[in-house]
Amino acid sequence: MNPEIHHTLTRSIAILAFASSAAASATYGVGMMNWLTQPIMFDAERTNFVNFTGDTTTPSVAGGWIIQEVADTIQGGANYPKVDAYLTAVDAGGHTISLNYGDTDWQGDASTVQANVTTILDYLQVSTATLTTNIGPQGPTIDINLDVEPKGSTTAAEWASMISGVSALIQTHNSGSPAVHATLSGFISMSVQNDLISNNLIGSVWNDVDTLIVMAYRNLPCFSAPCVGTDTAPCGDGFMRWGLPLVDTVPSGKHCAIALELGLGGSDIGGSCYKISFGATGIYNQPQSTDPQTYRRNFLTQAMDEGWNMLSAAQQQKFHPAGAFILHSYQWLSCFRDGSQVTGGGACSPTGACGDASKCVPKLAGHAADVNFDGVVNALDLAVVHEELQTCTHDSTLDNTIDINDLLNLLSLWGPCQ
Repeated sequence: MNPEIHHTLTRSIAILAFASSAAASATYGVGMMNWLTQPIMFDAERTNFVNFTGDTTTPSVAGGWIIQEVADTIQGGANYPKVDAYLTAVDAGGHTISLNYGDTDWQGDASTVQANVTTILDYLQVSTATLTTNIGPQGPTIDINLDVEPKGSTTAAEWASMISGVSALIQTHNSGSPAVHATLSGFISMSVQNDLISNNLIGSVWNDVDTLIVMAYRNLPCFSAPCVGTDTAPCGDGFMRWGLPLVDTVPSGKHCAIALELGLGGSDIGGSCYKISFGATGIYNQPQSTDPQTYRRNFLTQAMDEGWNMLSAAQQQKFHPAGAFILHSYQWLSCFRDGSQVTGGGACSPTGACGDASKCVPKLAGHAADVNFDGVVNALDLAVVHEELQTCTHDSTLDNTIDINDLLNLLSLWGPCQ
């Protein structure tokens, strides 16, 4: 079976099953990335952060996966007590925790990544944090997360080799009876995911990591259908379109997740709004809504719910239990929840040329029956279903027989399409 058709057919069947049965679950873990170091360095900010992550206001990350950038803060060991206090407080809230090293412009130097991971491992070797949530088979365990994004001529093969080297460091660390053991997770861009799968490298990567998170940035509003962003760069599909190919590669005992971008975009805030594209104004300051804050909250919650319910029960099991979706990031999540800006947060209302050029906002795009992803539900979709189910072309009831029931089904739907 064609892999893309398989993903699509599985998605469609899953949604149709959900529509007729309460068996599909809308319960999933939600995580959050945090690049700010203030919650580590300052007591008041740590308290604010813990209160924020424990708040059950929708969309909530309470009890979810918190990924914290820490590589710079932890250099030299002087801040070990502060990191201990941070880990102890966040762990007490029931959160899975990752300590992150990020390089969003990685040019292939594996030694730099290994040096930063070694810095984190040196800390875990002697950490005195009190951990009751982050416990693995060997005892206290903290995940190390890499947001290392290949740029320029750097290849996915080089990225996979770098991951292998980091995995070896972690294995050596874990074999030495450290105070805190380590696991490994990593963000992957959509292009890296494509390259890993098409070049048959994904299997070797799974040997080295516990979780992979596809960065389906720029695809939040159009979560399954083709769409064109406000930055004029077409982006062919939405976040579940990227999650589905990844989930089918996940081996037993490993997990995947999908990262969703919530920010308007670094230096381009007020300009192209390239990160949360496809109509940033329509999301952040919906012209037809008198309550943009509630609109944003409902929009994000609906997107995650509908995305999750595209998955079969077996596929849902492949996602990280504490974070099927990773929200990027702490600075922007408040815009989708309570509107109270955190330290380092951006303005919730965009300014400048952040127009709603896409038809994907304000409502989510896509339809369960659009199994060939051409943006239209028509005979071509039915032909795909017949082919994959090996049923007759005109069997509209899909019972493998062409009879009066198929004609009655057609007549019951006769008339203009809505």
